[in-house]
Amino acid sequence: MVQTQRSQTDTATGMGGWDLFPFNGAFYPSRLPKGFRKLAFYSRYFDLIEVNATFYNTDFRAEHVRRWLEDVRDNERFSFTVKLFRGYTHSFNASKEDLFRIYRQLDTLVSGGKLGGLLIQFPASFKNQKETREYLYRLSHAFRQYRMFLELRDASWDTPLMYNFFQENRYHLVNVDLPAINGHIPFHRLSWDGAAYFRMMGRNANAWNNPWRLEADGKHMVSDRYNYGYSGEELRELASRILELEKGVKNVYVVFHNDRHARSIADGLRLRHLLDPSRRLLIPPTTLKAFPALRPISASAVVSAPLFSSQASRQASFAL
Repeated sequence: MVQTQRSQTDTATGMGGWDLFPFNGAFYPSRLPKGFRKLAFYSRYFDLIEVNATFYNTDFRAEHVRRWLEDVRDNERFSFTVKLFRGYTHSFNASKEDLFRIYRQLDTLVSGGKLGGLLIQFPASFKNQKETREYLYRLSHAFRQYRMFLELRDASWDTPLMYNFFQENRYHLVNVDLPAINGHIPFHRLSWDGAAYFRMMGRNANAWNNPWRLEADGKHMVSDRYNYGYSGEELRELASRILELEKGVKNVYVVFHNDRHARSIADGLRLRHLLDPSRRLLIPPTTLKAFPALRPISASAVVSAPLFSSQASRQASFAL
């Protein structure tokens, strides 16, 4: 049984993006009213978003980011973590213009008081070698004005000596949950300098190396890599990791990426309840319909007023 030792206000739980196809109808309403803003709706139920669109391009102007801030203005606890452009972590072809665009994005979030940190995720092929260590050293100096969360997937980085290297260069090592294959780094509960980051990718070992398959209609390719639902026991173990973090950890970020069939939404809500079992959660009717097992942890008074009425907004704010 999970014993609650840490206040839930220390932990922000969220998803790896808000505009994801599986969320339509399983989280967002089936029919979206005119002017519906997905991020604004999302921020009523979760306190964190990991922006993954920034991984694919740097073309997000300051006005885009200010609109994000406007969307989440009613949730004082809300924070953004931003995934670094792949030109720095995968293709290694980032330009100076990319760097300045990223600075503008991050600085806008800093000005709005909503930046949790910069997520820097490397693939499993990025191994511990002299050249890669030197690269991480240079990269840390490019972004050291921000809190940096570093995700490394190869187990060659998992040594006490490297932990010292990361801390000396102001990196927080991400606790990433991956299938125990391919020499992946183990799942830890590390926290440095008052912060910890957990990324839950699922444990679908069978589909990890061959994620794509053809749908039954013979027309569409889908990925099963993240088709995974965490069991109650696995979520209780995650909650224990969070609650057992050392004293002084003020910011804990937990991001679920098992988005196939919107399982990340359900698992994120279940974790929130485990961290504070005394509180019932406000859960959208669409999600209760998709995941009826969530009903016991949902607020007894279902919001019957229109979602965007002032009454619903007050109830949503209270439940966060």
